[in-house]
Amino acid sequence: MKKIEGYYKFGLDNEKKVFDYLLNNLKDTIKTYDFFVAWDKILCNISKIEILLNIMNTLIGKQNIKEELKKLIKLYPEIVTVIPILIACRETRIKVANIGGDIEYSFKKTKEITNEEINKIVFFTEQCGLLKIISDKNIKNLVDYCLGVEVGLDTNARKNRSGTVMERLTEVYIKDICNRNGFIYLSQVTVAKIKSEFNVNVPTDKSDRHFDFAINTKEKLFLIEVNYYSGGGSKLKSVAGEFRSLNEFFNGKKEICFIWITDGLGWNTAKQPLLETFNAIDYVFNIKMIENSFLEEIIIKGL
Repeated sequence: MKKIEGYYKFGLDNEKKVFDYLLNNLKDTIKTYDFFVAWDKILCNISKIEILLNIMNTLIGKQNIKEELKKLIKLYPEIVTVIPILIACRETRIKVANIGGDIEYSFKKTKEITNEEINKIVFFTEQCGLLKIISDKNIKNLVDYCLGVEVGLDTNARKNRSGTVMERLTEVYIKDICNRNGFIYLSQVTVAKIKSEFNVNVPTDKSDRHFDFAINTKEKLFLIEVNYYSGGGSKLKSVAGEFRSLNEFFNGKKEICFIWITDGLGWNTAKQPLLETFNAIDYVFNIKMIENSFLEEIIIKGL
């Protein structure tokens, strides 16, 4: 850890106080309103299959629904592609455990389909309970129904969005610093891109290494990695170790500074790994520390 003037303004006159400040100011959430549901992505997914779903709507309330579905598939074989999403699956091939051997069903787009394949798909759809739900009018409109399915599936992507939200939040500060001082920054940048844009050779552990941000002040290149962890787990220990190892590549490189920005209450379950990395890396910050202009001081002064 390197000391900066900003620390002293907050009474952080030794490493322990700085680390305690880091821990005591971890954010319990970085969720923004667009975190909960990615509506644009969902509506885009629905628009791609809306016509097929409307064709399937003709089955709603039909009594002899198995035969009706067979007729419909013969006329419009492409409708088989929407059957998985109706049971909240994105796979085009689904394998089902069965006595005597697993059965695999294909829902790939095709212009022609045999009667045997049709019967197999209808059997799958019936066994999943979907045909009864449609026949009994428990579903009034398959487009609206799939909208709900997509919302449910999208909740699985929230974990990935935590990282994206953290990046967007950090970028607000980085962009402001760079705009006010005439610096250039790149996001999600490769080592090759840094070389081509800034003419700086970045030593790393792997050629395809990406950095969340790279800031060029002409005097120095700042490489920044960003993440957020709301929960604990063994991953936090490995993440801390990874950045500690990555930082070693920049030791002795005065023209390069590595900064790790991390946050989230999950670090309360991995204080020791965080402390070890905090001691090994010059600068480890959370969002509160960025708000206090610690990052800005480092970049402007080229520390």
